[in-house]
Amino acid sequence: MIKSLREFVDIDQLQKLQEQFAEAMGVAVLICDAQGEPVTKPSQFTAFCKYIRSCSEGQKRCILSDDKVGKLAAESKRPVIHRCHTGLVDFAAPIILRDEYLGSILCGQVLIEDEELEELPKIEMDLADLPLDQEMLQKFFDQLDRKNKSRVQSIAELLFVTANYIVKLGDAHLTAQELSLNNIKLLEELQHRSELEKMLKDTQLKVLQSQVNPHFLFNTLNTISRLAYMENAKQTEDVTYSLGKILRYSLRNIDQLIPLKEEIEHLEYYLSIQQTRYRDQIKIVINIEDHLLDYKIPIFTLQPIVENSIVHGFESTGDAITIIVEAYTEKEKIVINVIDDGVGIEENSTSIPLSKGTGHTTRIGLNNVDKRIKHAFGSQWGIARLEQLSQVGTFVQLHMPWLVSFIIFFLLWKAE
Repeated sequence: MIKSLREFVDIDQLQKLQEQFAEAMGVAVLICDAQGEPVTKPSQFTAFCKYIRSCSEGQKRCILSDDKVGKLAAESKRPVIHRCHTGLVDFAAPIILRDEYLGSILCGQVLIEDEELEELPKIEMDLADLPLDQEMLQKFFDQLDRKNKSRVQSIAELLFVTANYIVKLGDAHLTAQELSLNNIKLLEELQHRSELEKMLKDTQLKVLQSQVNPHFLFNTLNTISRLAYMENAKQTEDVTYSLGKILRYSLRNIDQLIPLKEEIEHLEYYLSIQQTRYRDQIKIVINIEDHLLDYKIPIFTLQPIVENSIVHGFESTGDAITIIVEAYTEKEKIVINVIDDGVGIEENSTSIPLSKGTGHTTRIGLNNVDKRIKHAFGSQWGIARLEQLSQVGTFVQLHMPWLVSFIIFFLLWKAE
């Protein structure tokens, strides 16, 4: 939507056009906006009209008169001739751009010879109540130019041509703006497309890297393991083997459900590395009922909790720690407990902490373990208890549905 003439026409250019028209036609000319307010400076205004506009009330009446005749012209979409509030003859041609009335070009301030024209529309106002010298006003009135009917009509038609020229200038300006805007949008779209293509290429490269790097790493670990075997470095061979198993496990889908026995196996590989590092300072006790070994749980459920015990319960002090992992059924649910006798969590802890420690962070914190259990089985499942024990240590208890997991296992077994 166009708000005003100033948006699409150079005012200096309008001023020059207005002055040329005023000089050629011998009439006063002014270009106003849709409310009758002047957009340009008056050209060849009569002394009479200048004197009327010298007082605020006279100026107000003139703007009202210009507004009225401009809107009359807009309604008829043709030039309109009328008498202003002082009785002078004025003409107006509408400036309508793309069906929107933006203002008018007005001229006149003349009298008609022998009253040739029929009675014209007029704004009836009394000049006597204006705070002006009436004798001076009469003197200026007597100086007004008089024109005949044909001259007035010719000026009105030429005024309409001028208004249309202004409209064409405005339309050309708007068209240029639209083309510029379209070009900007096109450039933005091309830039966006280029960014998407670059992102796609980067993603493809990362996919290729994710395919190549693990194979390279596994092959390297195998080489190290064989060298360790040849050099009779049994401990290095075991650590390398465990690390390879952990890396393969970590590449699996994070949303995957896996048998509890595989999670325990992954946990044992992780602990074997930690026990190699800290020797007999870390002890682990695993007590899982045999019928639960095929129970399906979200991947990376146990290792992050155990790592949390090591990072928070052991590494901060270096004192020996024992970690117990147990699982059993209780009515309709499966309970998994991870208990340690380390330094414990902070007292009055009301949130599930992330497993973080000096120099390193677990891959998946307790919050993520809880969220993934809820995602797999429902909001009522997950971490049921997280508390500090009476003396030392931390107790974490997980609840998962026994029936749901049994059904999943049965369906997968049937599918095989």
